[in-house]
Amino acid sequence: MDRVNGAGTIDIGGGRRGFRDENLGAGVEGTELTALYLNMVQEEIMKVCAMAGLSPSEADWTQLYQAIGIMMDALFADVEAAYPFASTAEAIAGLLLNKIISPKTLADVLTSRLAAYTGPVDNDTISYLNVFPTILTANNVAAITSSAGQVVVTPFKWIWRQFKTLDLSALNLAARTFATAASKTYHLRLSYDVLTGVQTLSLKDLSNAGYNPSALVEGATNFDTTYDDMILARVVTSAGNVPTVVPLKNTNRMNATAQRTTPVMSTDAGIGFVSDAISLNWGRRPAQIALEQTTANVTSDYDSVQLISSGTPTRYGFDFIVGGTSTGASSYYMTLPYKIGISA
Repeated sequence: MDRVNGAGTIDIGGGRRGFRDENLGAGVEGTELTALYLNMVQEEIMKVCAMAGLSPSEADWTQLYQAIGIMMDALFADVEAAYPFASTAEAIAGLLLNKIISPKTLADVLTSRLAAYTGPVDNDTISYLNVFPTILTANNVAAITSSAGQVVVTPFKWIWRQFKTLDLSALNLAARTFATAASKTYHLRLSYDVLTGVQTLSLKDLSNAGYNPSALVEGATNFDTTYDDMILARVVTSAGNVPTVVPLKNTNRMNATAQRTTPVMSTDAGIGFVSDAISLNWGRRPAQIALEQTTANVTSDYDSVQLISSGTPTRYGFDFIVGGTSTGASSYYMTLPYKIGISA
């Protein structure tokens, strides 16, 4: 095909011949449309339609559009025939010769590989996975039932080092059931061995020298959840061997807040604080306790909080003191509305 070549063409830029309008008033004739040019346009279009298998039709003015779609479909069909998409099963099995893997299939493959992975993880890699385990329940706490002389762990899913999801359903009922003795304190624990791919539930007697060789108190941080070993609950039995179970929260990040919404005032200048206690029941003790928010100068007698001081925190909670003073004429001491944040 060539550009129009009849009389009266103009240069439309770059040496390309184009059309010009007729202007009889100015004595300018329009570009001559030759049979050669019109036949070229006609046959170029008809060639596309014919190659797509369409028969010429005066009634159908969409044939060029149809022909392009037909030919594109055929082209992609040829490509797909030569390089088909791999199914998820084929991709997992590594059968990818002359096959294309889609992003969705790749994600499925990675999920499958990680779920099936049992190790080992080399030392260089493991340092990047220093993440605490997460119990995948609504409150990140294991469901544990108890009756006289035994405790039973209900199956749940959990994430080891933010890398692998494990399911306690892999352990049968016998492996999730533990006998207790009277007047004992136990730790119910769940560990994972990356070298063997085995998760293990155990009920540890605090008085056992193998578990507690230094005879540490129950709340000692030595028993806190680590990256590969969770403390799921504290179990204390009565003289009649009836267990009392305190399930503990386990997740890679734990946060909580404590708030007092109304001031507490006293006419005694020696009492300028309020003491309180917070229960947590976490798998590890808080790493940070900080004052997040105060409401200062609610009235002329109210001043800002002067201090917040906590006792030694444990997995189960801590005591704390918040204190403040007034600058008003009454010189009352008080504690103000406050909010503290706790995280682990």
